[in-house]
Amino acid sequence: MDMCRNLYVKKWQKNSKKKNNMSYKKTILNNGITVLSEHIEHVRSISIGAWINAGSRDETVHNRGIAHFLEHMLFKGTEFRSKIEIANYLESLGGSINAFTSKEYTCIYARCLEENLEQSVDLISDLLLHSTFPDEELQKEKEVVIDEINDIQDTPGDLIFDLFYENSFPNNSLGYPIVGYKEEVARFEKTTCTAFMSQNYKPDRFIISASGYIDHQKLVRFVEKYFNYDRSTLTPPDRVLSSPPSIKKYKHVYTKNANHQCHICIGTRTFSYTDEDRYILLTLNAILSGGMSSRLFQNIREKHGISYDIGSFVDFFHNTGCIGIYAATNSKNSKKSIELIRKEIRSIMEKPVEKIELERIKALLKSSILIGLESTSARMNQLAKQYIYMKEIYPIDRLISQIENIKPADIQRVAQRIFDKKNLVTTILKASEKK
Repeated sequence: MDMCRNLYVKKWQKNSKKKNNMSYKKTILNNGITVLSEHIEHVRSISIGAWINAGSRDETVHNRGIAHFLEHMLFKGTEFRSKIEIANYLESLGGSINAFTSKEYTCIYARCLEENLEQSVDLISDLLLHSTFPDEELQKEKEVVIDEINDIQDTPGDLIFDLFYENSFPNNSLGYPIVGYKEEVARFEKTTCTAFMSQNYKPDRFIISASGYIDHQKLVRFVEKYFNYDRSTLTPPDRVLSSPPSIKKYKHVYTKNANHQCHICIGTRTFSYTDEDRYILLTLNAILSGGMSSRLFQNIREKHGISYDIGSFVDFFHNTGCIGIYAATNSKNSKKSIELIRKEIRSIMEKPVEKIELERIKALLKSSILIGLESTSARMNQLAKQYIYMKEIYPIDRLISQIENIKPADIQRVAQRIFDKKNLVTTILKASEKK
């Protein structure tokens, strides 16, 4: 299997010398909006997204959850379309529209045929520039979001991650759950939406990203036509991203009566998206949980049989990041699970990874990147995220080269850089005890 992956990567690299598979174009409009596009000749569809540099990290203690709530409300009616017309507009043409909110950005995205590009830009701009936030819809949507929060509260495998981030970034907006808190969502009004939008939804913080069978100049014309901001009337404030306060060694234990298992997250803060060790950390993460042959799966699930769900994750932000290891187990094995997780952390710090293991993981990472590029949505996402964090787009062969150049000593060095037992945050969602 690993040989096949390496052959796939080498074949792609050979072909990529004949034609640049990741060529992109960029235009910054007079009103400050950045337009990015990548033409793909062999498809006839387009993925397009309007990315706003605003997410839950831009909230305060008084409006936690508003970025996510606002994303919902954009679909509830505009000056020109009802919510039913919004839902039908692209779907009647065979396309689709949706949105998501993260900690640092929000995205309204669409999939369409290349001949429906203008309609997609029209609809996305209408949502972002002309939403009316009708009171009746706002009251109903508060109930929907509160139901979403309740669903997370009833799903310990989801709740544990919110608690982990809350503990990893205490007293900081990075620790806020994206969906917010029920009591605060219940108090949202139209002015809460418009105030957050006025503060953060500025053209200088907009990126229009598109990938597929697309003409860049045509895209620019449509964005200029429909995102018709007058920059002279705008005074966008600088985005202030506060650094999270330092953390100390501590453990938080939460009890939820409905649980039959313990859910555990152990992790620590790392570094930003722009750090030169980013791809080394992604490789380290893959060594821990990259597939069935990974260390966590083999040494905790397969060897000891004490956790059905085990894995690690990495997140990067503008000026910080985090890595965590998650496990679900029963009460009697929770202590042993924590000991085994800590053992894996010590192992990767104390002993260089074997070359054969590293080569297998690098092949897995490279093929994952390249296979992902077969999706226009993934390519559109990559264009936007790289520009948000790097202000430039790296060619794929450069990213592949960075992974290929990673050595065992690099993995050990980064493990020693990030893992400090004094700063490991352990969050446990306990199983209920029998009376």
